[in-house]
Amino acid sequence: VEQVIERIEKLGYHAYAEAANAMGEAEKKNQRRELFRMLVALFLMMQSMMFMYPYYFQHTDMDMSADALMRWSNLLLTIPSVFYCAIPIFRGAWAEWRLKKIGMDTPVTIAIWVAFISSTIAVIRGQGHLYFDSVTMFVGLLLTVRYIQNRALSKAGLYLNNVLQHQRLFAERVQDYPAQKNTDLIPADELQTGDVIFIASGEVIPHDAELIEGQTACSQALLTGESVPITKRVGDTLLAGSMNIEQGIYARITQSGETSELAAIERLAHKAALHKPALALFAEKAARIFLYGLLIVSALTAVYWGMHNPDRAVEVVVSVLIITCPCALALAVPTVMTAAQSALAERHVLVIQPEAIEKLAKVNQYVFDKTGTLTEDVQTLNQIHLTEAARAQQLDDTKVLQIAATLEAASRHPIALALRKALQDHNAAERMNDVTAMELIVGQGVKGTLNGTLKDPLGEHHYRIGKPPFALNRLPNPAETPAIEQGNSVAVLSEQAADGQWQALAWFALSDRTRAGAPELIRELQKTADIALISGDKTDVVQGFAQHVGLNAQNIVANAQPQDKLNWVTERQKQGYRIAMTGDGLNDAPVLQQADVAIAMGQGASLAQVQADMVVQSSDLNDIYAAHMIARRTQKLIKENLLWAVLYNIIAIPLAAFGMVTPIIATLGMLASSMIVVGNSLRILRYRPNLPGQTSTAH
Repeated sequence: VEQVIERIEKLGYHAYAEAANAMGEAEKKNQRRELFRMLVALFLMMQSMMFMYPYYFQHTDMDMSADALMRWSNLLLTIPSVFYCAIPIFRGAWAEWRLKKIGMDTPVTIAIWVAFISSTIAVIRGQGHLYFDSVTMFVGLLLTVRYIQNRALSKAGLYLNNVLQHQRLFAERVQDYPAQKNTDLIPADELQTGDVIFIASGEVIPHDAELIEGQTACSQALLTGESVPITKRVGDTLLAGSMNIEQGIYARITQSGETSELAAIERLAHKAALHKPALALFAEKAARIFLYGLLIVSALTAVYWGMHNPDRAVEVVVSVLIITCPCALALAVPTVMTAAQSALAERHVLVIQPEAIEKLAKVNQYVFDKTGTLTEDVQTLNQIHLTEAARAQQLDDTKVLQIAATLEAASRHPIALALRKALQDHNAAERMNDVTAMELIVGQGVKGTLNGTLKDPLGEHHYRIGKPPFALNRLPNPAETPAIEQGNSVAVLSEQAADGQWQALAWFALSDRTRAGAPELIRELQKTADIALISGDKTDVVQGFAQHVGLNAQNIVANAQPQDKLNWVTERQKQGYRIAMTGDGLNDAPVLQQADVAIAMGQGASLAQVQADMVVQSSDLNDIYAAHMIARRTQKLIKENLLWAVLYNIIAIPLAAFGMVTPIIATLGMLASSMIVVGNSLRILRYRPNLPGQTSTAH
C-alpha cells in the first residue's frame, strides 16, 4: 500500500490508506499545511508590496543605498514565497511534465520563474524592472483561491459523506437457528461473527459468511467486475458486497467489520470518482488545447516585444501567462458537478454515475415501475377466496396463509410482505414446515415443495404462488375466477394434484396505496417530458392506477415481464427517446441497465440499485422531481461557466499581448475569473426547486 501511495503522490495527486480515520486525519493535516502556506504567502505579498511602494510612485529622491536596500529586501522576501509557498504549484507542473501533459500549473510556473529570475538579475545588476510584487501577489492570491476552492468542494462533498456514514443498512438475523427460523431485522453493522442470517433473493451479503442452508447464485460484479453469477452451495463462502440473485438462503457470519455491506455500498458510491461526464472530458481536452495555444502565444509575444521594446518584453510575457485563465476553463465543469452531487445527496439522491446528471437534464421520457415506486412498498390483503379444493382439504384462511407465507418467506415482494403481515394478524406461526426445491421465478412467483402439511404430515406437496397463469400452469377459466374488485392485484396459491394438474386453493385480492406525491410528480414532469408506466400487474389494475395519477391510457404497459420492459425501452430509444427509468424490484434490473438514466428506489432490491445511476434513498417522490430540476440547473450553470471562461480569455489575451495590462492587474483578473466560476458553480448548493404542491422558494 505504501508503494502504491508513493507512486500516486509522484503523479501529483494525494492518496491515503483506507483505514479507520486515516483519510480524514491525513486530509486535515494536508489542509492545515496548505493553510499555513497560504498565510505565509499573503504576509510576504503585503511586505513585498510595501517595499515596492516607492517604485509605484516613482520616487526620484531615493539615493542608491536606499534603492539597493529596497531591491535586496524585496528579493529576500520573495525567496520563501517562491521556494516554499509555491512548492504545490511547482510540484503540479513537474508531474505534468513527467506525464508529458500540459496542465494549469505549467504556465503559472513559467510566469513565476520568468518574473523571479529577471527581477533577481535586475537586483544583482542594480538596474532594471522588478516584478517581485507580482510574483508574491500571484503566489499568495492563487494559493488563496485554491484553498477557498478546495474548502468549498470539500464542504460540498460532505453531504455525500454524511449520507454514506449515517445510512443504516439492515439484515435479518435468525434468533435460534436451526431450532427456529424467526428473524429480527437489525442494523447490519451490529452483526457479530457466528450470527446466522437469512438473505432474501436480490439482497446484498452484509458480511463475509458461510452458506449453511439452501443453494443459490451470487453476483460478485460489485467486487470483481465479473458479470457471470457464481453458483453457491452449502459450505461455500459468500463475499460481503456480493448479491444473492436466486433463492433465499441461510448463512453464518464468518467475518465482520470493514467487510460490511456499508463498505460495499460506499465502494459503489465512490465509483463516481472514477468516471467523468462527457462534458467534463470535453472541457479538459479544450483546456489542454488552450494551454498549448497559450504557450505559443507567449513565445510569439516574447519574440515581438524582444524585437521592438526589450525593456517591456518580460513584463508583457508575464502578463500574458498570468492573465489567461485555463483555471476557469478547467474548473467550469468539475466544480458544478461536485456541487450538484452534493445538492442531490442533500435531497437523499445518491449519484453512482456522475454522467447521469448530464443525461438526466436531456431526458425527454420518464418511465416508472408501479409497485414499490409510485405506490407504497407494503400492500394490503383485502380478501381471500377459498376454492372447493381447499375446503375439501379442510383448509381455512389461516392455513392457506401459512402455506403461502412459507413459500414467500424468501421474497421481499410487496405481495409476499402483505401475505406475511396478514398471517401475523391471524396470530399464527409463519413457517409451518420445511421447504425443499423452492425456486423464485422472477416476475411470476414462487414454487416449492413442503415436506408435510397439516393434513398429511408425512407427504410431500408441491405448491405454487404467484400470478394466475404461473400458479395454474395455464390461463384460468372465467368460471373458476372469483369476482374481484377492479384495481386489486391477484395472487393464486395452487397445489399439484395427483393427476399432475395444478389446482387453485386460494385467490388473494390485494391492493396498494398510491405513494404520496405521485399525481403531483406526474403532473410536473409532464410539462417537460413524456411519462410512461410499465408494470407487471394485470391490465385493469394498471389502468385504474394510471387514471388515478393522471396518466394517459396510451402510455401504460401492463402484464410486462422483465424482457418486455427491456424490449419496450429499447424500442423507444430507437425512436430517439432519451429515457430515465425508475424502479425498485429485482425484475427491474435489466431495464434499469438499458435506460439512459437508471433511478432506483433505496428501499428496493439491492440488485436494482447496483444497476442504477442514481439511488433515491428516501420514499419521497419529491426527491425524483428535485433531481430532475437540479440536473437541469446544473446543465445551465455549466454552460454559463464555459461561456464566461471563453469570453474572458478572448478579451484578456489581446489586452495582455499588446502590453495594456500590468502583471499585477493580470493577477487580479485571472484570480477574479476563477473565483467567478467557483462562485457560480456553488450556487447549485443554494438552489431549492419548487416542489409539487409547495409555494415558491428563493433560488
